[in-house]
Amino acid sequence: MAVDGDDNVWVSNLARADSPVAHLCGARTENCPPGMKTGDQISPPGGYVGGGLQRQTDLAINSAGDVWVMDNWQVTDSCFLDSSKDEALSTRCGGNGVTVFFGMAKPVRTPLVGPPRAP
Repeated sequence: MAVDGDDNVWVSNLARADSPVAHLCGARTENCPPGMKTGDQISPPGGYVGGGLQRQTDLAINSAGDVWVMDNWQVTDSCFLDSSKDEALSTRCGGNGVTVFFGMAKPVRTPLVGPPRAP
């Protein structure tokens, strides 16, 4: 989870294999679209998806407003071989994916110390 320069919240989702990124209204509702309140989802109903996001493990926002998402992307062919003669190669199934959504968040000042601030 990360907070952008408008104090809105960005959430990544490890629970689903086809994980979306959710963008939610934060405590400062003046920075939300009209009629929305704290906790309402700003992103589309299915969230933002891209780059084949799978089981996200982290999310960060940089000083340009880019949302960086790290995920546990898996190539299942590398996880399992022929079960009749080989055992599962579970150590090869780890995450190796990074997706960036350019300029989607309100930029934050870096280095970030304390609550987020608009640049």
